[in-house]
Amino acid sequence: MFEILSMIKSMGWRDAIDILLVAVVFHMIFLMLRESRSAVALRGLVTILIGSLLVYFLAFVFDLTALLAVFRSFWVVVVLLFIIVFQHDFRRSLTQVGQLRVFRHLFTQTGRYLDDVVEAVKTMAKRRVGAIIAFERRNSLKVFADTGTRVDASVSVELLRTIFTAYSPLHDGAVIVRDERILAAGCILPLSTDGSLSKDLGTRHRAALGLTEETDAVVVVVSEETGIVSLASNGKLRRGLSAEELREALVKELDIEAAKGEENA
Repeated sequence: MFEILSMIKSMGWRDAIDILLVAVVFHMIFLMLRESRSAVALRGLVTILIGSLLVYFLAFVFDLTALLAVFRSFWVVVVLLFIIVFQHDFRRSLTQVGQLRVFRHLFTQTGRYLDDVVEAVKTMAKRRVGAIIAFERRNSLKVFADTGTRVDASVSVELLRTIFTAYSPLHDGAVIVRDERILAAGCILPLSTDGSLSKDLGTRHRAALGLTEETDAVVVVVSEETGIVSLASNGKLRRGLSAEELREALVKELDIEAAKGEENA
């Protein structure tokens, strides 16, 4: 106990700044994970950490050598466990950092293909043809594209409508667009596990949200039941978009500067 008190008294301003910076880092991590779907796991992990710190403190005070030796290796396990449990949340946060404007200017597109996408979506919504179109950004969607049929074709109204025509072999899966081209069709996407989602949302909407929870993709969904057009990004869903609103949202999400310039001309 006296050793701890002497350590506290000998602390300088550098030590105080060091502790403050560590506290800020951990505070930012907890804020990042607090509103995520891993919030319950976070509370459990924090409880374990607090209990472990108390045990470690007692072991230090009473000089329990064996227990101290165990705890020196225990922290490595805690760090690995933390990374494994919250890997999806860290990936999503890093994706949001990558979407900062300072980085997004490095990955601009022309946007000429959006007219075909919006026109196809508009027609399918009017006829209540279900569709799901995912746009790849910085996170590769190859693992999901491999679950479908490779297409590698230019985006066009006719091709999109053909793919999602009822009873066609690929209409139930998702289309993945990369670099203004259709990479694959009939792809299987991960379903969202968010228990708070509305029961009205079907498999397409849950798949769209699931993909945007794990990657930085932007996904357009056309409801087969209602014809409502939705846009999913960053784990959130916007519903009831008009053709103009959809195009504006895609231009913004995909950071298509050229398209913005043409619209403002």
